[in-house]
Amino acid sequence: MRTYRREVGLLAYAAPGVILLVAGSVALLLAGMLALGFRGLAPAVSGPLVGAIGRMVGQAAAVVACVGIGAVIAAAVVHVLMPDRAKICGKVRRALCHPAHGNPLHLQEGELLPSIKCKEARPGVYDLTISAGAVTVETITGAASAISSALNGRHTRYAVTQTDTGVAYDRVTFRLEDVLVDRSLTYAAVEEMRPRGPTKLQVQDGTEIDLTTSGSMLVAGKTRSGKTTGIIALLLQALQCGRDEYGSEVIIIDPKRAELSRLPYVVALDGDGEARGILDALKRFSDTIVTRQAVLNNLSEQVGDAVKWWDAGMHPSFLFVDEFVSLKSIFPAKPAKDDPDYCISAFDSYIKRIVTMGASAGCYVIISIAEASVQEGGLPAMLRSAMSTRILFRPTRSEGLLMWDKTKLDTMPERVYGPGDAWFSSTDGEHDAVSYVHFPLMAFPVYKELGRLLTLYYADSPAEAPPPPSET
Repeated sequence: MRTYRREVGLLAYAAPGVILLVAGSVALLLAGMLALGFRGLAPAVSGPLVGAIGRMVGQAAAVVACVGIGAVIAAAVVHVLMPDRAKICGKVRRALCHPAHGNPLHLQEGELLPSIKCKEARPGVYDLTISAGAVTVETITGAASAISSALNGRHTRYAVTQTDTGVAYDRVTFRLEDVLVDRSLTYAAVEEMRPRGPTKLQVQDGTEIDLTTSGSMLVAGKTRSGKTTGIIALLLQALQCGRDEYGSEVIIIDPKRAELSRLPYVVALDGDGEARGILDALKRFSDTIVTRQAVLNNLSEQVGDAVKWWDAGMHPSFLFVDEFVSLKSIFPAKPAKDDPDYCISAFDSYIKRIVTMGASAGCYVIISIAEASVQEGGLPAMLRSAMSTRILFRPTRSEGLLMWDKTKLDTMPERVYGPGDAWFSSTDGEHDAVSYVHFPLMAFPVYKELGRLLTLYYADSPAEAPPPPSET
């Protein structure tokens, strides 16, 4: 059936297995009725005419019974052998095209039905593509909830998690995933978190941050949302790759003088409450970008082609700025005459330079910020746009709208999230759409291991290591 019809049978758009099962059931019912007729004619079988009719009825009952049994067996075989992608495609087609399901695409009589295709993106994850024919992509996108509701049976745990509209506005692709499966990772020891290489940071099973295609990170969330712990999970992986010979850094800035400030090599406020040490750390990190980029430029000239930082054997450098807005409030608006470099403009210029120029040299900023202040509390719009990896812990839709466009959040469900739950996106070509993730669970002393790994990281190059902070 290629066009929409308001008057269709109950089995229209039904799966082949269902049609065979219904046909087999009807055949068996008919065979039973014929068998009853045969038994009714049995007492009169002495007559030649009645006897012939009785034998014909008996033979017909046997034939119809065989056909029914064959159809039921065929239905079972088709159901078992049919791939999941075909089953999903059939369920969605019936939900969108059969008038008994409410006509979620608002099709009119005689309009062409959209083409529906489904493929398996990876085990347990499917991409459902619906072409825009008689309906617009906006109408198709609005049918996401109807598609999720149509997935029943063994696919009842699946739902639409992402929506992607074709560049030519000719199709919409829905990502279907098991939304109830637990993909979180649990580590009993920090050694289990060692990454396969310096360019990939694991978030959960099947989700990782690819540093070769993504940039700096904006991490937002309220207090007790698991924000800092989630960032530490990423830093623990980077620290276990070790320091490279090109001056890689892992600098943590804690303006709160909280738990992080007690760890070695963490930069906190000065004893007088000022942030001159923090500004010096930003300058040092900015200088490493220039040095590393110069190395890459020299290598590029030697080989006659662009050399990426990972091809040169570099490891990523990270600058983690905790409580970004609080830190900005410490810097004076105007510099003092005896210290012209200590002011908010100097801080902003370093941050902007690192965010916009650092990725090409393998240098990344992780900015932690309170959710309510993403747009209004001190984060420049330019930085917000430049940070290509965005994470929102314990998200709500109203908070998510401060970080992403409304269209990217249409498929994200409103529910109660706990610590470690987050919405995540990264411009790496695979996680461009916003998706739900849960950051690793670490069943070991997290801060103790972070301090130990920081010490080991800088012990590889003790001459260049910054001094541990003094107790204040």
